[in-house]
Amino acid sequence: MTLGRPLSTVKPLSLYVLQGTLQVKRPFRCIERGQMDPAIQALIVLGVTIVLYVTEKLPLAVTAIGACTALAVMGTVDFSVAFSGFASEMVFLIAGMMVVGVAMFDSGLAASIGRGLLAVAGKSERAVMVISMLVIAALSAFLSNTASIAVFIPIIMGMTTGSDGRRLRARHLLMPLAFASSAGGMLSLVGSPPPLIVQDVLVGAELEPFGFFEFAWIGFPILLTLFAYTMGFSYPLSKRMFAARERHPPSSAYESDTPVDSDRHKKLTASLVLALCVVLFSLGVVPPHIVALLGALLVLIGGCVSVEQVYRRLDWNTVFLLAGSMGLAAALQASGAGRLMAHSALALLGPAASPLLVLALISGLGMLLTQVMSNTAAAAVLAPVALAMSRQLGISPYPVLMALATTCAAAFATPVATPPNTMVLVAGYRFTDYVLLGGIFNLLTFGLQLALVPLIWPF
Repeated sequence: MTLGRPLSTVKPLSLYVLQGTLQVKRPFRCIERGQMDPAIQALIVLGVTIVLYVTEKLPLAVTAIGACTALAVMGTVDFSVAFSGFASEMVFLIAGMMVVGVAMFDSGLAASIGRGLLAVAGKSERAVMVISMLVIAALSAFLSNTASIAVFIPIIMGMTTGSDGRRLRARHLLMPLAFASSAGGMLSLVGSPPPLIVQDVLVGAELEPFGFFEFAWIGFPILLTLFAYTMGFSYPLSKRMFAARERHPPSSAYESDTPVDSDRHKKLTASLVLALCVVLFSLGVVPPHIVALLGALLVLIGGCVSVEQVYRRLDWNTVFLLAGSMGLAAALQASGAGRLMAHSALALLGPAASPLLVLALISGLGMLLTQVMSNTAAAAVLAPVALAMSRQLGISPYPVLMALATTCAAAFATPVATPPNTMVLVAGYRFTDYVLLGGIFNLLTFGLQLALVPLIWPF
């Protein structure tokens, strides 16, 4: 690992285009007299959305779609931008893998895999959690963390259904697995979008990029901290929190009015489709959302699940929440609200700010923005700003960009921060569950990266 990389001339922010997600080609649009700045409009909608998310006066999906509708009605952004989440590759990836998951559950494949996992872990819920977290963290380092959690959700739901809720409970297991997939995604360049975004910024500035496993220098300590935090604090706390809700378990796509099918043909077909998806995810020769759609088509064609069952049992709440949240994130970018928040905060530093303070502010902004506008969008907004500020202060951009990638990838405090967080809503979590169980760990992660990043990547 090279730590003392030279700085070179940085291109203006207007030249950066990060995988089509960030385009800053001109200053904020001119505002006619009496017309509210679109960035301010977007921030108002964001504030109302956060209040509704926290209070859950409306279902989360309704709030997300309502935010997109408000942005389009006010003219803050075009309709195509406000509802762009419905054309998002991530939404198709998750919906496709949900269909594969229902097929795994109905064919009995998920139950079979779950029995194998139980044979290794025994009857202890803690042991099942630890082994599952280890496996999903390892998978997330090489697959996308979204694909990894999509494979595991039907397995865990099958295990909990098979135990009739007596020994294993989905609410105790799925949130730690989502967090483990995010932490595992920080072990390499390809596990999560934020490392790829900061890598593109470095390449665009003609600087030496990070190594493939260089992110593990900070990702691995975070993963170890997650295990200690889960076993020592969040798991015991979650058992007490969710005890009162166990009388009313949530309905999900992984429940059926009919017995689980034990047809060998369906189980074999589902097994082959799952194996194909995992191989294609690993090789990276086909985009992940196409792999998910291919898997969904194959289980439908193979008779593992019917179209009617998919329509009835797909977790539409998760799909619409994710699509609406991504539309809101796109609107925050297009309106300039994300950049307005970033520049307003950074303007408080002044030209004589210390490098550590710059790192703390950039990564802190990333941590906060990620909770409401997705980690991909937050990293895309802040990465060019972080590089430009590092250049202005004459410090190395590597610690600042690594800290930003870390806090954007390590997003645990809301269900909309990352796709894995959203997908495990099938367990019946509330918004405030994420704030409590994930928010505390977010603060631990923030403190850990402030301590370690400057030591590993000096200014």
